[in-house]
Amino acid sequence: MKLRPIFYILLFLTSGELSFSQNPTINEKFIDSTYQATLNYTKEDSVKVELLNKLSAKYVTEDLEKADSILLLALKISKKIEYQQGLANTYTNFSSLFVRKGEYDKAVDAINQAKIIQAKLNDDEGIIYANQNLARIYIDLNELEKAREILEENNELLSNEPNSNLKASNHFYLANTYSALNKVDKTIENYLAARSIAEHNNFQTGINIANASLGGIEIERRNFNKALEYLLPALKSFQQMGQTVNVAYSYQSLAKAYLGLENTSSAIASIDKAIEIFKDQELYKNLKDAYDLKTQISLKDKNYTEAMEALQLKYAIQDSILSIEKTKAIKEYQIKYETEKTEREKEAALKTAQLNALERDRNQKLFIGTAIIAGLLILSGIFLYSRFREKKKAELITMELKETQKRLALEMQYRQSELKALKAQMDPHFIFNALNSIQEYIILNQKNLASDYLGKFAGLMRKYLHHSDKGLISIREEIDCLNIYLELEEVRFEDSFKYDITIDKAVNQELYHIPTMIVQPYVENALKHGLLHKKEDRKLTITIQQVNNKIECIIVDNGIGREKAAQLKKNRLDKHQSFATQATESRLELLNYGKEQKIGVSTVDLYDEDKNASGTKVTLTIPYFKK
Repeated sequence: MKLRPIFYILLFLTSGELSFSQNPTINEKFIDSTYQATLNYTKEDSVKVELLNKLSAKYVTEDLEKADSILLLALKISKKIEYQQGLANTYTNFSSLFVRKGEYDKAVDAINQAKIIQAKLNDDEGIIYANQNLARIYIDLNELEKAREILEENNELLSNEPNSNLKASNHFYLANTYSALNKVDKTIENYLAARSIAEHNNFQTGINIANASLGGIEIERRNFNKALEYLLPALKSFQQMGQTVNVAYSYQSLAKAYLGLENTSSAIASIDKAIEIFKDQELYKNLKDAYDLKTQISLKDKNYTEAMEALQLKYAIQDSILSIEKTKAIKEYQIKYETEKTEREKEAALKTAQLNALERDRNQKLFIGTAIIAGLLILSGIFLYSRFREKKKAELITMELKETQKRLALEMQYRQSELKALKAQMDPHFIFNALNSIQEYIILNQKNLASDYLGKFAGLMRKYLHHSDKGLISIREEIDCLNIYLELEEVRFEDSFKYDITIDKAVNQELYHIPTMIVQPYVENALKHGLLHKKEDRKLTITIQQVNNKIECIIVDNGIGREKAAQLKKNRLDKHQSFATQATESRLELLNYGKEQKIGVSTVDLYDEDKNASGTKVTLTIPYFKK
């Protein structure tokens, strides 16, 4: 496949989400010359469209709004002169820009528009570009295997173009996908392959991004000084080229490296510069991550006021960008697109049938008398039969579409229930009690205890939010969250509460995966309803073992028992069922829907020798998945 000299915006996303644009034969100097050529060229034709597409690359790392206005002009001219290739190229570049902004619904719209035209034009290269942007969306939505399959298929299509910058971009996307899959060797292999192509083509931006990406890997490996050797030269080069967005990502990575070296002053200075740029460019997703990093640095520096301010800003931004409505909007648009496509097919079929009927009608005018009448009757019968068949066909398509919509609606309901169940675990009472404990330590001048408690509390909140968009997590991750939660509760109950977690050696904690935070609500229930009302000697044991092809989790408390807990609840003014209980029950129903192996829950009341309530035993049987 020979690569055409058509300019696409390629978003190479590393651990810092660095981005740049390029063409197989274009470098930075050529982009500047393109800017002048576009200003001087006034005729509205295909040449103007291609110049505008090239020019958009000048602004994609500097001014996203400017890039948007340039592409709008390219789209307007392409439609006016009916330039199909220009339309496809512009829609592809728009999808890159929307992905960069995090506007995934608009990105999917642009990808679909581009691929319809590219399929008609047999434009394999354009389809590869569009597929890369679709893979980028899958990466952000954590559907990593889908992204990997698309990108590996692209690599096969590009096997005859070993030094093309299009293949370099594909290696960058693959590196990010493998990084998210925790496959370090594959990640490094693809970053090095991309850098090799950039060096071969003397493309400095590509070299910088590869080095910055490798710096990010060294941060993950905790080789912080090695990371600085990659990041500092890349930052300097980005600044010289005026690539503002890439400068921000480099400062963000430098802040992580300095934090690892416990150089908190340099870390704060770096992250503040990144935050300033992200604000100016209105990159709210990146701004949220930057405030999260600043929270960690401030905690390390024991600057609790600044840490709390950064944490509050992070959550304020997160409320507007991390809602489930983002994913829902994309799925709803896909349904809308399929519906419109079906309607277009129906209209085309009806128009074809009508044209055929008119053609037959014109031919029948050659006959006279009875032949004309007989012919018209035959045509009428054929037409009615054709309409009947078309109607049946349309009804069948409509039924299939409704079934598809039902399946997608069920999937969205599942995602919403997952999120609600996880958020319900962030019990407001627990958060309130934790903050009271921190306040008490500060008042008593126990700053070390306050710092330690706040660190654990922030770590638990971070883990909750990190796991909230995962369907499955390892048993190790589940146990880590439980340990932090119970440590905090142990401090709150002081010396009156002890817990123990026992895990059978046969359970592979890293390999075995279970639904996210499935055990947590039952542990909270034992504390809230069983142990809270007991005066002293509160005990909780959690035993995890493998039974056949399932994980059995046994939670035992020596609390007041369900009967007394129910009586206490009855005496309260608040009679409603807790939201956490509703969310957990709804989530279990959806997890078990259509499954042969279902998650089981059994609860047994415990009694002592005198038949007095001595606690509760809850047994969970959970099918596990190997990853």
